[in-house]
Amino acid sequence: MFKWYLHKLANRTFSKETSYNEHFFLVTVALSFWFTFVSTVTNLLIGLHGIVTIWTAVMSASFIPIFFLGRHPQRRIRKFAISTFFVTVLISLNGMWIYNGGSQSPSPIIFVALMALIIYFNPKPGSPLISLLLGVNIVLLLILEWQYPQIIVSYESEQQRILDYIVVIVYLFAAVIPTLAYAKRKLLTEKEVAEKDNKEKSAYLANMSHEIRTPMNAIVGFTELLQHSGLSPRERNEYISIIRENSELLLTLINDILDLSKLEANLVEKHISTFSIESLFSQVYNAHFTQARKLGLFLEKDLPLELKNAVIESDRTLLFQIFSNLITNALKVTHEGDIRFGVRKKSDRISFFVFDTGPGIPREQQKRIFERFSQLNNTRKNTDNPEGVGLGLSICKALLDLLGGEINLHSEVNRGSTFIFSFPSSIVKYFSHTFQEEGEECNIVN
Repeated sequence: MFKWYLHKLANRTFSKETSYNEHFFLVTVALSFWFTFVSTVTNLLIGLHGIVTIWTAVMSASFIPIFFLGRHPQRRIRKFAISTFFVTVLISLNGMWIYNGGSQSPSPIIFVALMALIIYFNPKPGSPLISLLLGVNIVLLLILEWQYPQIIVSYESEQQRILDYIVVIVYLFAAVIPTLAYAKRKLLTEKEVAEKDNKEKSAYLANMSHEIRTPMNAIVGFTELLQHSGLSPRERNEYISIIRENSELLLTLINDILDLSKLEANLVEKHISTFSIESLFSQVYNAHFTQARKLGLFLEKDLPLELKNAVIESDRTLLFQIFSNLITNALKVTHEGDIRFGVRKKSDRISFFVFDTGPGIPREQQKRIFERFSQLNNTRKNTDNPEGVGLGLSICKALLDLLGGEINLHSEVNRGSTFIFSFPSSIVKYFSHTFQEEGEECNIVN
C-alpha cells in the first residue's frame, strides 16, 4: 500500500526535469514532514511533555515551505531550500535529544537514519563529510548528557519511552526502507537511461562530424577554386553562392548543437512576457517568407478571427524558436505546395501547428523522431527520407518540456506532415482592443 502511495506521490509532485538528487531531496522532505506529523499526533496521544509536542509540530510545519521551495524553477532557490532543510533538521534533532529523553529516546536512531539518507540519496564527495559531522554531533550530545544529565528532560514513564520507540521503528520499516528500495530502482533506471543516452550521443556525434565536414569541405574547396584567375564572372558568382549556402548550413548545425547542449545542461531559462499571437505570427512569417518564395513555396499564416486580438503569457523567444525550427524543417523537405502555420483553441488547450505538403514521415520513424541524440538517416535527394528532421525536433521537444507544452506529429507518406504543439488554455488572455506590448493599458474582455 505504501509503495503504491509513494509511487503515486512521486509521479504527481516531482517534475520530470528534476535531477536524481533534487528528486530524492523532495522525497526526504516529504518523509520528514510525515514523520514529524505522526510524531506530533503520537505525542498528544501518549501524553508526552507539551514542549516536545510543540517542537515536533513546528518542525512539521517548517517542512511544508521547504518542500515547495525545493520545487521552485530557479536553481539558487532550490539550493537555499536544501541548505535550510539540513539546518532545520539539525536544530530540530538536537532539540529533540534534549527535550525528549536524550540517549534513552529514539533520537540516536533518527540521527543514524538521516546519515544513511544523506549518503544514499546524495552520493557526492561532500556527503561523507556531512555524515561525519552528524556523527560528531551525536558524540558531543552524549558527552553533554554525561556531564550535565540534569538538562535532559526524561520520560514520565517507561511506557511512554517504549511507545515512542515503537512509533519510530514502525515508521522506519513502513516508510524509510520502502523509500530506499524505490530509490534503488529509480537509480538503476536512470543509470540505464544514461547509458542509452551515451551510446546514442556517441553515434550522433559520429554522424554530426560527417555533417559538419560536408559543408566545411565545400567551403574550403570552392574557396581554393576562387583563387584561380581564369574564372568567368558567372563561375565566380556560382562558387560564392555555394560557399554562402554551405556557410549558412554549417552555422545552423553549430547553433543547433549549442542549443541542444544548453538544454541538456539545464542552462536555458524562461523569460515570461505577455504578447499578442498576431505579432508573434507576423514575426514568424517575416522571418521565413523570403526563403519560402525563393523555393517556390507558398507560406501562409492561419489566425482565426476569434484569436486575432488574443494575447498569451509565455516565452516569446522560445516560441519563435520552436516555430522557426519546424518551418525550417518544412522548407527543407517540401519541394512544391505550401506550408501553413496557425493556432486553434479548445476549451482547455490552445494548439499551434505547422503543416507542410512534403513527402511525409514513415510510421516506423515517427516513434523516435523526438528522441534526443537520434537523427533520422535522411537526405534531400531521397524524397522517401526528408532531411533535417532529427536535431531540430529534439530541440523543439526540449523547449516545449521547459515551457510546459506538448508536441505531436500527424504524418502520412506522400501526403505531408503536421506538427502540433499545445499548452493549457490558462496562458491565453483576451483583450477588447489591440494589445500594446510596451505596457500600455488595455481593457480585458475575458
